[in-house]
Amino acid sequence: MLLPVDLSETPGWPAPYADGSQNSWVSELLTHLPLAMALLSAQGRILVGNEAFFATVGQRCAPGTRPEALAVAGDEAQVAVAVARALAGNETVEVRAALANRPEERQVLTITPVPPGLGFVAVLAMRDIREQLRLEAQAAAATRMQAVGQLAGGIAHDFNNILTAVLALTDQLLDRHRPGDDDHEALDEIRRNGRRAAAMIEQLLAFARQQPQRQQLLDLAPLIVGLQPLLTQLLGKGISLAIDSDQLRGAVRADPGQIEQVIVNLAVNARDAMAGSGALTITLRDVAAADIDAQGHRIIPRADHVVIDVADTGTGIPAAIAGKIFEPFFTTKKMGEGTGLGLSTVYGIVKQSDGYIFARPASPRGTVFSVYLPAFGKRGAAGSAPRAAVPPAHAPMPAELRVLLVEDEPAVRNVLKRGLQNQGLQVTVAADGQSALEMLGAGLEIDVLVSDVMMPGIDGVELASQAVRGRPGLAVVLMSGFAEPPLHRAADAQGVQFLSKPFAMADLVGAIATAFALSH
Repeated sequence: MLLPVDLSETPGWPAPYADGSQNSWVSELLTHLPLAMALLSAQGRILVGNEAFFATVGQRCAPGTRPEALAVAGDEAQVAVAVARALAGNETVEVRAALANRPEERQVLTITPVPPGLGFVAVLAMRDIREQLRLEAQAAAATRMQAVGQLAGGIAHDFNNILTAVLALTDQLLDRHRPGDDDHEALDEIRRNGRRAAAMIEQLLAFARQQPQRQQLLDLAPLIVGLQPLLTQLLGKGISLAIDSDQLRGAVRADPGQIEQVIVNLAVNARDAMAGSGALTITLRDVAAADIDAQGHRIIPRADHVVIDVADTGTGIPAAIAGKIFEPFFTTKKMGEGTGLGLSTVYGIVKQSDGYIFARPASPRGTVFSVYLPAFGKRGAAGSAPRAAVPPAHAPMPAELRVLLVEDEPAVRNVLKRGLQNQGLQVTVAADGQSALEMLGAGLEIDVLVSDVMMPGIDGVELASQAVRGRPGLAVVLMSGFAEPPLHRAADAQGVQFLSKPFAMADLVGAIATAFALSH
């Protein structure tokens, strides 16, 4: 698109043709060439430029602007000399200069004279950096989100350790203060708030892509259609819901519980945007590898994808905040009306599933969120392999079961030790994996190894692997505030019980009983 300047009023510009198509070929040429281009007058001033030119120089240049005014102070003179040489000598001249809007990067400016009689005497051309600017913006956003994710993951790990100790102590106190006791109600409220905090930490872990996943080959159609009653209830009577899955042919590999969380969070976000009245449409579709570029998102690899489009008729997303909507704790709601973790949770789950999510304006109003997930085969083949039967979580606990508890956080280690001892277990503690291996090497007799995953030195998965090699059949329970997905998958592959922090003492006791039952 050209800057709207009437060139017929420019001195020396040819008169319009009889059909009104005044120099239309010049306009078309400037508009469609993938170059940043401007036309120069005989005085070496800019007459008009295309959109690529203005994006490259970072400003809309008024007719009459000198090219050297676009360069940094130190390069102005050589640009002016290059323009003068090209106009005087009727030769193409190139000059390297840094533009004022990008002083750290030098551009090649080419000034090429043209035959007389066109109304302009030279063309100033530069490399079109619009795509570079777009990619730089995407890279900056991705870097920012990664940094925030790392921070969120670290905070979540520490908070999970604190909450584990708080909830375990609360459970122990509740055992002493039964219903009717003066302190029972207060302790129960502490536990409820601890669990609310744990739910928020789980959302942070989802954003940080450190939430445990149980991926399987999945057919999205029945999964999302099965959510219809829940979504209808969440949306309320004033919002209609439509789910279109007829065109879907592909399957994905994902955690079904987390995909449900993605859909529910997007639906709640849409409900709030529609203020109780409107329509929500969920569409499932396939995008073949050959059609990826046509989607307009260059960062998606050229491979088959399954897309979930969630479209609402709400107020839309203002351009000023569009780049922040997936950041944790960012919200447009009033204080106390939302945590700002809904969309950040969606973002984390999608990225952990090797997918992409984008938001765009809907027509005539509203927003469309599009989730792209890699396709794995076709529908009908989806489904996970049957698992071995698992004993009930409340398997009877053998008397005086011997447990080696490995935990690097002293507060958590002490409260878990006391809680397990109150359940009648014999507990030996170790502060890290190396100490635990030394104890086992010295002949310590145990029935169950209970270990944190993320520890300095030897992590819990490696500890479990070495312990089981030395003692085949040893029951293992791993627990973690967060862990990288490969560690979780390695733990699953070894058949160990995994427990996410924070947890109640009853959960830990049940996991120990189950692990012991499975190993005997």
